Amino acid sequence: MTDEVVRLENISKIYPLLSGDVLALNNISLSIKTGEFVAIIGPSGSGKSTLLNQLGCLDVPTSGDLKIGGKSITQMSDSELTHLRLIMIGFIFQKFNLLPLLSAYENVEYPYTLKYRKRDTSGRVTKLLDMVGINEDLAKHKPSELSGGQQQRVAIARSLVNNPKILLCDEPTGNLDSKTGVLVMNMLKKLNSKGKTLIIVTHDPGIAAQADRTITIRDGELVADVVNNQ
Repeated sequence: MTDEVVRLENISKIYPLLSGDVLALNNISLSIKTGEFVAIIGPSGSGKSTLLNQLGCLDVPTSGDLKIGGKSITQMSDSELTHLRLIMIGFIFQKFNLLPLLSAYENVEYPYTLKYRKRDTSGRVTKLLDMVGINEDLAKHKPSELSGGQQQRVAIARSLVNNPKILLCDEPTGNLDSKTGVLVMNMLKKLNSKGKTLIIVTHDPGIAAQADRTITIRDGELVADVVNNQ
C-alpha cells in the first residue's frame, strides 16, 4: 500500500465560544494509505469526533491543510465538499442515522439519487442489501421495524451505494449487542480486505486491536500512532 488517500498537515480546529475559544484539534499531521484499517481512540472529549468530521469533510479546519484523494478541501465551496463526500466517503454511525420515513431500500438508495439524480435501475441497491443480509421483505420495512443489527446492516449498505474509497465509522458497534457487533465488524473487515480504506472511531480496545494502526487522540493532540502486530 503506497497510495495515500488522506493527508492532514498541521490541522487545527478552533470553536469560538462566548466563554472562550475551544481548541478541539491542535496541529495534527497524519497520512492514511488506500486500503488501510485505522482505529482512532482516546477519552471522551479528546477530539476524536472532531477529527472524524474533518476526515469526512463535514467541517473545515481553522488552519492547516487536508487532502482527500490528493485534493485539498480547505478552499472548496459547500457544493464541492458535498460532491466530494458523495463520491469518496461512506459514513457509518453508532446511531445508524437512517431516515425514519423511508424504507430500508429507500434509505440505501438515497445517496445514489443525490449523486446521480435518478432512481437506481441497475439493481445495485438490492445487491448491496442482499450482501449485508437484508432480504427483499425486510428491505420494505422502515427503520423502526428493524432490529439494531438490521439497521446497522442497512447503514453499511447505504455507505457503499456510491462505491466510496473511504469508510468512516463512528462507534459502529456501540449500540449493538456483542454477538451482532462481531458480525458487523467481520463485515467491515471483509470490505477492508477488498480494498476499502476503513477508519473507525472506537472506545473498544478489542476493535482497535484488529486495525492495522491505532491513533490515539488526547486533548486535541495526536499523542500516539502505532502499527499493530498482525
